[in-house]
Amino acid sequence: MPGISSDKARSQIADLVRDSVYAAIRLKEALEDERRALEAQDIDSLHAVVESKTACADKLRSLDAKRVALCEACGFATGPNQMTALIEWCDADDVIGRRWEELKVLAAEGSTLNMTNGAIIRVRQQQFESSLSILRGGEPGADTYCRNGEESGDYSRRPLAEA
Repeated sequence: MPGISSDKARSQIADLVRDSVYAAIRLKEALEDERRALEAQDIDSLHAVVESKTACADKLRSLDAKRVALCEACGFATGPNQMTALIEWCDADDVIGRRWEELKVLAAEGSTLNMTNGAIIRVRQQQFESSLSILRGGEPGADTYCRNGEESGDYSRRPLAEA
């Protein structure tokens, strides 16, 4: 069936999943650092951590592409059940399965951290836009939406030179 032996596939996928877990841990740490920098409004730290976060995300994408290619080389079609099928085929002692589950948990935690950081950024942006509106002579915008779903804030778009 597959174009590669189960022992060789097991060894290669175990390495890829292990490396992915380490990269996901580093990404999670970078996201935690990003949150601290956002909360402290430390721009220098934020620039450094964004570079680190980007490098971790790029590494994870690269490892995932290798994992998918290996699964396909083993004869498993791309899709949500690809790893399940591969694990059933070559992971008799469930080492890869446990690491895969750990990676999925780390991915979920990272997603939550990223969403939290995004919310912090949006709040800061709303605060900035409200302050800018006041400087332009307008009223500060509300952080809510009207009944029809449109923003209720009326941010004046006059240039600051006119304010």
